[in-house]
Amino acid sequence: MNCAQVLIEGIIAMGAKRMYGVIGTSTVPFVNALYDYRENIRYVSCRHEQVAASMADAEGRITGVPGVALTHAGPGTVNALISACNAYKDCSPLIILSGAVKRKLKGSNGILEIDQQGMYKTVCKGVFRIEDADKAQTILAQAYTLAISGARGPVLIEVPQDVWEEELKEAPRKFRFSAEFRPPLHIEDVWDVLERLKAAAHPVLLFGGGIAYAEACDLAVKFAEAVGAPVLTTCHGRGTIPEHHKLCLGVPGFGGGNVVADTALEEADLVVGIGCLISDNTTYDYTLPIKGEIVLVNIDLQAMLSNLHRIDCMVEADAKDFITEALAALKDYVQPERPDWWKLLEDKRKERVMLLEQMMAADKVPLSPARVMAELVRLLSADRIITAGSGTHLLYAVDFIPCLKPLTYLSAINFGAMGFAFPAALGAKMARPEAEVVSVIGDGDFMMTAQDLETACREGIKVRVLVINDYKYGVLNLRQRIQYQGRVLGTEHGNPDFAALARSFGAGGWRLERVEDIVPVLSEALACDGPAVVDVIVDPKDTPPLNLEALARMTFE
Repeated sequence: MNCAQVLIEGIIAMGAKRMYGVIGTSTVPFVNALYDYRENIRYVSCRHEQVAASMADAEGRITGVPGVALTHAGPGTVNALISACNAYKDCSPLIILSGAVKRKLKGSNGILEIDQQGMYKTVCKGVFRIEDADKAQTILAQAYTLAISGARGPVLIEVPQDVWEEELKEAPRKFRFSAEFRPPLHIEDVWDVLERLKAAAHPVLLFGGGIAYAEACDLAVKFAEAVGAPVLTTCHGRGTIPEHHKLCLGVPGFGGGNVVADTALEEADLVVGIGCLISDNTTYDYTLPIKGEIVLVNIDLQAMLSNLHRIDCMVEADAKDFITEALAALKDYVQPERPDWWKLLEDKRKERVMLLEQMMAADKVPLSPARVMAELVRLLSADRIITAGSGTHLLYAVDFIPCLKPLTYLSAINFGAMGFAFPAALGAKMARPEAEVVSVIGDGDFMMTAQDLETACREGIKVRVLVINDYKYGVLNLRQRIQYQGRVLGTEHGNPDFAALARSFGAGGWRLERVEDIVPVLSEALACDGPAVVDVIVDPKDTPPLNLEALARMTFE
């Protein structure tokens, strides 16, 4: 058995159903070996390595099994670096398997050679190089353990071109894949947090993605109900509590936050964050004046120690372990009513609901994105997955498409990279073929990965893409107009007819410009027997509901 075969059998053994990649001279031997495993693992050939790695990233987020991407040495591996950064910042388990120049050429500075390990070292939990085929099995097991242990993340495995077909000297052993042990939970930490909650007059809970990764969402909802505290979520934690739940106030901060959640975070006398950090996103670049004490429960102690915001109490623990123990300790807990706290928040919530309803009823042309999102929600099932790009359109997706289940809202939240939403939708649909998967994406973002419509058509990936088209980099254009007195440069551009472009690839394509066409067009697109793209021509002056005071403070402080 050779190195490539061992790695393929290991990837199958760890539970991966697919690999995503772009072939190159440095990886041809590996793909040749894959040919014999076609019945066991599907190889999805993409048109760009950023797309391949982001598809794998999305699959890893949804399934918990590291997604696997294959990249060619040099340019191919560099192309996937943005996707590795997304996975690193959002704690997504990802294995990037890269080619490299032959061993005898290492250090010659020849074609394709670059310090791939050095580039990836700062954005990966581990980087490995297989110099000897007999080390392949051990290295893959180590990479898997790092990818899924603690705060999950990406790893890089580099394989020289001449190693793929190198025969093992010894017969491979049975693969053993496991995570590192979770940090032990100290019961006194649980009691301490609960005592703080019981004493607080204005507490809030902040749920993060760590709860979803720990598969503790149902327990987290029971915990919130037991203590009777309002719940906020990070963007990565959306769906850890259904957003129509009476305790859920939504997302605070920049990039999708709302005034109700911002107010709760600012006015709380205690914030208990579970499976999250207090990030720049959550706090408008740390300008939101959080008055209360902050408690964090997180599996990653180092991340808490390096958190820039003040943290009053840190509990190193797995979210599920902590919540399970806390629920057991709350059996005889009697909730305080806190009427003044709920009145403040409910008044804010009523104001926001009125604003959202007004925006969803807009019948103007060019279209309001809010109206389009509202109609889309009515047509989608509860078992839906939404991916969003980076830009103004993301705010509409957060405000007007409620997230009801964990890991059903995917975005490059903590890195903010464009070019993630469409590949993530492709990967999500492959991982969850029974779910409706819709990518809500800006025109600028879609242009960065639109070539992989060909991949979607060839592979039969039935995603739906809503291009929120204002012919601009909307966030930056707005900033130029407001902050820089209309000195607009580099934020306005032309676009192809995205509907016609989709049809040229073999996908369904619609152009949506009139209010009366919203429901018929969206219905046709959702029923399309293949990939579908709707080019939604929106009012470039339309703005989502924003916390203008917080944004101004963020901009000028």
